Order: sequence, then C-alpha cells, then structure tokens
Amino acid sequence: MNPVDRQTDHGHLETTSVGDASWRVSDASVPEEDSLHVVAFVEAHEEDVEVVWLRGAVAAPGRFRDLDSALDAIDDVITTGEVRDGLSEVRAITESD
Repeated sequence: MNPVDRQTDHGHLETTSVGDASWRVSDASVPEEDSLHVVAFVEAHEEDVEVVWLRGAVAAPGRFRDLDSALDAIDDVITTGEVRDGLSEVRAITESD
C-alpha cells in the first residue's frame, strides 16, 4: 500500500492515514528524512476536525469544519505565515503570540 493516502489540492501537502479518523500531514517539498517534513496531525471528531501543529504555527491546536478547511489552514501557515483561528478567521503570526 502506498503510504500517501491523498495528494491534496495543495501540491506540496500529503495526507497519510494514521488511524480511522486521523492523518499525518506532510510537506512533500521537504525530504522525508528532514524533521520539518511532518507539519501537523489532524484528527476528525463528530462535529469538527482538530489540527495539532508540529511545524510552522505557534498557535494552540485549531478546530475546523472539515479536513479540507484544515488543510487550507495548514497551507496558509506554510506558504504565508498566517494561522486561521478555530472558525477559519485569519490572523498573522507574530512573535508575541
């Protein structure tokens, strides 16, 4: 079985299932042996999905409507340095956060 379950609409992000309702999100532009390769873990709950950041965001875990909106937020962190708050409100990351 291919370890990458899904190449996302964001060409550099890959999702790999690590459970029935959880995924590892990796940055395909970073070599697998690099510690920066894995960006976040995402877990689906009954009402939403939770993102636990491993790289890029200084924010607490975020909650989003679905996997796609969580991946949008992860892409924002990697490409623009912005993090979306729980309901997809965008704010810039600052040193004081």
